[in-house]
Amino acid sequence: MEKTKKTKIVHLNIPTNRRILFMSDIHGDIRLFKQALEQAHFTKEDYLFVVGDMIEKGDPSDNLAMLKYILELNRLENVYFMAGNCDEVFRFILPPLDKKRFLYYTTELKKSILNDMAEEMGYPISKDMDIDDFIEKIQKVYPQYFSFVDELPDVILLNDELVLVHGGIQDMNHISENALDLLKFDHFLEISPVQPRTMIVGHNPTRNYRMDVPCVNPIFDFRKNIISLDGGNNVVKGGQINVVILDSLENKNFTYFAIDHYPKYVVEEDITYEQPQNHYTMRFGKNEVEVLTKDLDFYLIRPKGTTDELWVHEEFVFESEGKKYCFDGSNTFLSLKKGDQISVIKRARPYSLIKHNGIVGLIESKYIHDNKL
Repeated sequence: MEKTKKTKIVHLNIPTNRRILFMSDIHGDIRLFKQALEQAHFTKEDYLFVVGDMIEKGDPSDNLAMLKYILELNRLENVYFMAGNCDEVFRFILPPLDKKRFLYYTTELKKSILNDMAEEMGYPISKDMDIDDFIEKIQKVYPQYFSFVDELPDVILLNDELVLVHGGIQDMNHISENALDLLKFDHFLEISPVQPRTMIVGHNPTRNYRMDVPCVNPIFDFRKNIISLDGGNNVVKGGQINVVILDSLENKNFTYFAIDHYPKYVVEEDITYEQPQNHYTMRFGKNEVEVLTKDLDFYLIRPKGTTDELWVHEEFVFESEGKKYCFDGSNTFLSLKKGDQISVIKRARPYSLIKHNGIVGLIESKYIHDNKL
């Protein structure tokens, strides 16, 4: 497998009266992926397009299990899988490109298909391992996976009406020949011009496009003609798999549902919070902060360069080279109605991080009772 990949574009025409399902960024979550297909009542009469990042970041053995399941589904004529930057781990992570990066993936992140393959083969992973020998072995044991990933399309032009690509395409008249430019296009929705055809993308969790409230639902930006799918599953706190459904190419009616793996609770009373004058949410990543005080399991922090204050769980704050950082947080407290169903992301004291209708925020933990669904 070459270390570079020339963009593979597929022109595809399907019947215009069939239902179409779009997903992206499964990230090795095979159980949730199967549940999503079941909840969507997916049949051979439908079409399914998974717009990249099927693997990586899953629990131990799940990335490999997901890839095995994908190969089964790929035999179906109504199912199409596409490349994402994470699916190209074989191409862009394996040496001789960068042995240091390989060891970072396998010995620090550890949620890689490379670890799953090593575990299945009984091959020990360590910082002093014989990397070249390991690569030679997985190429011999798993040639079908290398071939499958190598053949994944980077762009699908569907009936000349929809454009499917994992990261994004800035200019449809000048599509980069380097596939990685299209697969890893951070903040595409923010900087893209109006697209001539509806473009469906993944890659960047949709909550990264919201600086007011952290919402992981898909974004339908019909002003720019872009649909952003990535719910941040296995990446951001409160992440989910978004399933966008097009009734048919004839009527252009888009709907969606979302599915996550967090425990579900039903709210037993109305909960009302006064909303801050300025809603603030941090993009997922390394954000420098000032720690103001602590209350049980939570820190009150102020993001650098702002006057905003927000409570975040202590697990979200870390120190590096004498500075404090936070990778996730919001000052949103969610007002709820009796009977609302919520996903509980982190139950702690005095607050719990929850999600309701795709919006992630806090409530006081006293409102969560033992009525798990």
